[in-house]
Amino acid sequence: MQLSPTDWRAALAGAAATLLAPGAHAADAATPWLVDTAVLLYSEGGGRVRAVEPVVGLKRTDAAGVTTGLKVTLDSLTGASPNGAVAQPGVQTFTSPSGKGSWTAAPGVRPLDPSFKDTRVALAANQERPWGADQRLSYGANVSREYDFTSLGANVSLARDFDRKNTTLSIGLALEADQLRPVGGQPAGLKPMFGAGSSKGGNGSRQVADLLLGWTQVVNRQWLMQLNLGLGSGSGEHTDPYKLLSVLDGSSGLVTGSRYVAELRPDSRTRTSLFWGHKVSLGPGVLDASYRWYGDDWGVRAHTVDLRWRHPLPGGGFVQPRWRHHIQQAADFYRPWLIEGRDWNSTTQTSPLSAASADERLGAFSADTVGVTLGWPLARDSLLTLRAETYRQRQDAPSGAPGVLATLAPALDLKATMLTVGWSFRW
Repeated sequence: MQLSPTDWRAALAGAAATLLAPGAHAADAATPWLVDTAVLLYSEGGGRVRAVEPVVGLKRTDAAGVTTGLKVTLDSLTGASPNGAVAQPGVQTFTSPSGKGSWTAAPGVRPLDPSFKDTRVALAANQERPWGADQRLSYGANVSREYDFTSLGANVSLARDFDRKNTTLSIGLALEADQLRPVGGQPAGLKPMFGAGSSKGGNGSRQVADLLLGWTQVVNRQWLMQLNLGLGSGSGEHTDPYKLLSVLDGSSGLVTGSRYVAELRPDSRTRTSLFWGHKVSLGPGVLDASYRWYGDDWGVRAHTVDLRWRHPLPGGGFVQPRWRHHIQQAADFYRPWLIEGRDWNSTTQTSPLSAASADERLGAFSADTVGVTLGWPLARDSLLTLRAETYRQRQDAPSGAPGVLATLAPALDLKATMLTVGWSFRW
């Protein structure tokens, strides 16, 4: 049976109300939905990850001031992803996660697992309603499903206005429960990845809680400032089941002994972040500038500056260039490789380390994003946007590369391009 646009609207409104029950209001057909649609095309250089991500979001505010939102996201990823092994002068062969196949890495290049692929479907619903004269209560739920990962989340926040709505203080709590189902099972950390001594278990789980404290201040007619403090804690399985470390001879730099060992990360992580943002009207345009500091008990420290300038164009359109700069310090347990006899003993198949990972996302690097967004009004309450961005990540080269590794590329820089087409309209 084919549904009419009116039927689709009613169905989506009913889905949002069901997810947010029992507090959801019945949909008011006289109030239109604001629909935001977008498609992201993402591509990494060197044959690495490619992604297509369509997103549809709906939002409406009824006569009682209750705002309801619903968002659906679909991700499709393919390509090749680093598995953590270092380059070698000869061919390297790896077993696939399922154990039913193998793949090879050419001499002199960092191994990239070509079997990487994933599809994610995510649904999020939220509602915000007045709660007293100067307060607003928000709550929501979300679910995300991949072939080897499922995540369930819920959130609630309370905001209160002061000083004739020039000052807003808020507090929010988000909870998340994850179920991990690695292909082939979860490898035993800091044990051989393949062959004798390797061991794989079943599924894993993780629980995450985040607390957000916010302050928004109208400084003057042209300046809005925001300050957020985020505190987070996670417990459970944090180890990536598809990442490994190379075991190297300390003199030659060649893989030796057990050759490859599964990574191991701590089973808990606490995070702190501080966000300081400003929106300033300067002449015809608006400057959006922010700074974010991040730190966790894994030793990762990061600083991010994000600058955007939105300038109006004739006819109601706009142009918005953007520059984002990110600097990150490596985790305490980041190791680009393991040295036989120091970090790993192939005879006893043991390591003196309590945790180790060669995942370059946990390494030290700097990154820049440069792009521009263009917007054109197509009709009343309808806007078409086009955003093009480039991303360049420069990995810090590790020191002390042994033997032949000193002549090869120990770090793998990343280049990516992103193109997003969006269309928003009232329905």
